[in-house]
Amino acid sequence: MKTTSHTLRLTMRSVFLLGALAVSQLAPAAETVSGPLNAIDLASQQLDVQALQQFSQQAQDDYQFAYAQYRLAVTASVRADEAVLKPALEAAADRLEQLIAAEPAATLKAEALALLALTRGMQAGYYPIKGMYYGQKSDKALQTATALQPQNPRVTLAAAILAYQTPTLFGGDKKAALQHANAAISAFAAPCQEICWGQAEAYVWRGLAKKAEGDLSGAKADWQQALQLAPDYSWAKKLLQGA
Repeated sequence: MKTTSHTLRLTMRSVFLLGALAVSQLAPAAETVSGPLNAIDLASQQLDVQALQQFSQQAQDDYQFAYAQYRLAVTASVRADEAVLKPALEAAADRLEQLIAAEPAATLKAEALALLALTRGMQAGYYPIKGMYYGQKSDKALQTATALQPQNPRVTLAAAILAYQTPTLFGGDKKAALQHANAAISAFAAPCQEICWGQAEAYVWRGLAKKAEGDLSGAKADWQQALQLAPDYSWAKKLLQGA
């Protein structure tokens, strides 16, 4: 995916402001995550900066720390608090780079790379001078994650988000976003016990891709399915209300 720093700055801000809404949900049984990650999601749902900072301090492993920092950055973006946002992104990216360099098991490495792709992409949106640099790092992380685990639901979800948000001129493709979202939803059907976030979010993004293709009824059905999985998912509610 080729980008320019100016375009990436505009598009990635949109990605992660929407992402903040994406975590405004309760984790249903179908997408149960490990306790600490679930608690991080709930704190992010409440836009609770202090709790997210505490979760970062209490993190039991590198992924939990990075995920808490990433969600802290997303929450700070909604609050327009770049003083919190930028250090959180840097902390998340640094810890993920360390985790990946330690050569963890393939599954954890793919998860870390997918989260790194999102983190680097968000940095591209908030560091316009380095937009191209961070955009390339985001692309590389996603490509490596895909090579490792092409059917990992969060890897395919990240691919869907980026394909949807990037302008066509710079490699974005709404049809590709739909294909990636389909793959993510299929992958989420597999049992999950540890890193499991994103199932309801995948339905929201597939709905957006369907709407872009002119299938409004299909989009509504997906947003309703997102609410079946996560009844308090405010983004899906807003999309249905505005449809």
